[in-house]
Order: sequence, then structure tokens, then C-alpha cells
Amino acid sequence: MNSCRSGFIGKALIVRLLFVAALVGLITVCVSSDHAFADFKQLFKKKRIVYEEAKDDAKEEAKENAKRIPVARCLGKDGSVLILAKGSSTWRPAKQEEELFAGDLILSGAGVSIENLEKTVKLTFRGDIAGTSPLPIRETAIRLLPKKEGVDFSVDFDRGRIELTNTKEKGSAKCSVTLFDDEDHGQVKLNEPGSTCAMEELGRWPKGSHFKPSSKELIHPVYDLIYVALKGTSEVSDHGITHFMSAPPGPAMLSWNSADGLPPIKTKLEKLPEWTLPPDLFNPIVRDRMGAVLKIRDQFIAKKPLLEILSSMAASESESDRFIAINLILATDQLDLFFKVLSTTKYKDIIENGIIGLRHWIGRKPGQDLKLYEYIIDARHYSKKQAEIFVDLLHSFGDDELKEPETYEALIDYLGSDKAGIRGLANWHLHRLAPKGRDIKFDPIAPEAERKEAIAKWKKLVPKGTVPSRSIN
Repeated sequence: MNSCRSGFIGKALIVRLLFVAALVGLITVCVSSDHAFADFKQLFKKKRIVYEEAKDDAKEEAKENAKRIPVARCLGKDGSVLILAKGSSTWRPAKQEEELFAGDLILSGAGVSIENLEKTVKLTFRGDIAGTSPLPIRETAIRLLPKKEGVDFSVDFDRGRIELTNTKEKGSAKCSVTLFDDEDHGQVKLNEPGSTCAMEELGRWPKGSHFKPSSKELIHPVYDLIYVALKGTSEVSDHGITHFMSAPPGPAMLSWNSADGLPPIKTKLEKLPEWTLPPDLFNPIVRDRMGAVLKIRDQFIAKKPLLEILSSMAASESESDRFIAINLILATDQLDLFFKVLSTTKYKDIIENGIIGLRHWIGRKPGQDLKLYEYIIDARHYSKKQAEIFVDLLHSFGDDELKEPETYEALIDYLGSDKAGIRGLANWHLHRLAPKGRDIKFDPIAPEAERKEAIAKWKKLVPKGTVPSRSIN
């Protein structure tokens, strides 16, 4: 795939956590800063909500299902998987043993599984709830595809981390895996019953890339893919090349990056990496985040709508609740709700996680940045130039740019923008690029006089024509 894109109080609770079906492919522990955005309550204006309850949606979907091809079933408990059916704009929770159809987009994580109808291949959704993954996974999503001839299971691996397991009584199992928005197709052959592999995929914009809305060329993010043989042996084939893989100790890992244009790197492992192991339920972060996932699942079972659940969780006093909520909001593409939460929250972690999440959102696949650009023009009333600046600030500066005084001059100038979103993102960058300025309290929604005072401090710290020191005691 040379071009691919890249517990704790009581045994009862442990058992519950271990076997619970969880929701969204959660999460990477992102590097946060206590100095990121100050109180950012009115970052954007409230407008419409993308997520809407469709009238008679269940009836309409039932009619549509009659025309479609079932290819899998949900093994997780009710509410542990979210489905966006082909042709639908409404996410809904799946029921245990519910049939899943070709064309459906499936979103889940933390150990929830589905299987093909023949019960020969199991696909398990894994997130990164412990934050140990080499790639900063935030959610896991796959699209089911019609079964291909000679293949047991066909999926379009959209993003996140999955595991594939051969569940036959004998013989090998073949899986067709599509990557990079249908541009790359590969086959995974799990040679023996029980053979299992993990695949992790992430798209993101590299340092130094910039958003150009007028570009006629569809620019692709950089994609990373990691393959690990967890158990047994397997074969990975693409472009006429087959890689023979074996669980540790053996040639267990393949890694690709779409930017370098080089063949995948095969690595022999003596033991499985920590990130491929089940999450440690005694870890407080894992425990709390799993608890948040359970809350969401239980509310689905109580038939609460997704919008209500996520709005409530985003305003929770629990940081884990907020963390899961903001990730799920973005994972289900609800930009209206996302910006509403940012404009009303009193929690700095919502802002921090929200920005990082939005950076991942635009790196998901080609055209995501343009979607955001058009959205904030239409729904947030940005001018085209302001929208371009906003989206571009969701990218990272290149190493050469960080050596140029003009980079810091522009960021300080953006602190005086008419749009609070631009002011806030500029402040977010400055606090990371010039650590000695983290004591400068800049509130993007403060009165203009207060903002000007903070801007003056930044100009004093980083005079025009200079580059700030990036070290701090």
C-alpha cells in the first residue's frame, strides 16, 4: 500500500468496562496547555444545528433497507455503534445483532465488534482511549462495501484503528480493505483461524502546508498507516507485492507514509507494542473516559437524541465527559453544534480539545478544509479572506517559517482581527511558539482596550523583525 493514507472499584465494574460496547473511536491524549485559549465564550455566533431528527426517519430507512444489501451484523450492545446509513443525514445508534448494509458508515471504538454475515471475519473498532498510540487517533470509522468475489469481507477503512480476526473453524480469511478514498485497494489474508491484525490510519496536514481555497488542484493530506500482526500469520498484498507477516517474535509491523513515496517499512518485533494491548482499566484516564462512553451508550438506550446527549455531555463538570463529547461532535460532522459549544463553554479544555479536534477534522480527507471554509462563510458570516485565514491557522507552520520574523508579526496582527476566532487561533499559536509569552493573558472576547493592552505586551516581547526564543525555564 505504497500510496495509502496515510479498572478498579470492584470486580463488577471491571467486568462491565471490559465487555461494554463503547462508542466512538476516541481519542488521543493530546498535548494541552493551561495557557491555550483564555475564556473563549463567544468565539462564534449561534446558528442552526446540523444534527436534526428526521420525521419518520425509521420508516424511511426501513424502506431504503429493503433495497440494500446486508453484509454484516452488530455484535455490540444496543447503542454501542453509530450508523450513518447510505443516503441519510442522520446518525443513529444500532441495536445488538442488527444487520448492517453496504454503503453504511459505521462509527465506534473501544472494543466494539461487528462481523460479516457468514461469521468468518470479525472487525473490532479500537480507539486510543489511553493515548498511547503512535498516531493521534480520535475516532474510528469504516464504510461497509459489497462483498467481492473470492473475499470474505470488504470494507473502506476511513480512519482510526481496527482489528481484523479470522473466525473460521479452518482455513484462511481474506479481507479487501480500501484506503485513501478509493484510491488504494489492498488485501489482507489472515492465514489461520484466530489470526488477528491491527490497522491504524490517520490523515493530517503536514507542517508548512497552507490552505488555498482558489486552488484548482485537489490537495491531499498526508496519510499514515500502521499494520501489526497481533496473532498468527497474515499476508498483506497491494500493487502486486505481498508482505508475509507474523506476530512477535517475527516480522510483525508494516508502516507507510504517503508523503515519502517509499515502499512500506517492515519491522521485526520481539513483543507487541503497548498501544496494541487492551487498555489498562486501572489507569484513571482510561477509567474515566470509559465511564463517559458508558454514559452516552446508556442515554442511547433510554432513546435520548444524539444532539441532546452531546450538548449535555459537553457542558458536564467532568472533563472526561467533555473530552468524549467534543470528539463525538466532530466525528459526526456536526459543525453547528461544535461552534455553539465553543461559543458558550466556560471550560478551557473544551477550547483546547476543540481546536485540536478541528485540526484533525480538516486532515481527514481531501476537501475537508474547503468544507470548513465554505461553512464559516455561510454560517459564521466570515468574509472570504477571514475564512481563509481561519482555516489556514488550523495548519502548522513549517520549520523555515518559524525562523522568519514575519510569521510572528502576522500572528500578533491577527490578535487585532475583527473575528474572535482568528484572534483566538493566533493566541493559540503564539502560546506554543513563544513560551515566554504564556503569562500574557489575552482574551479574544474581552473589551478592545484589554485586548490592545495584551497585544502591546506581545509586541514588546517579540519586537518587529525578531524571532522569539522557543526555550523556557
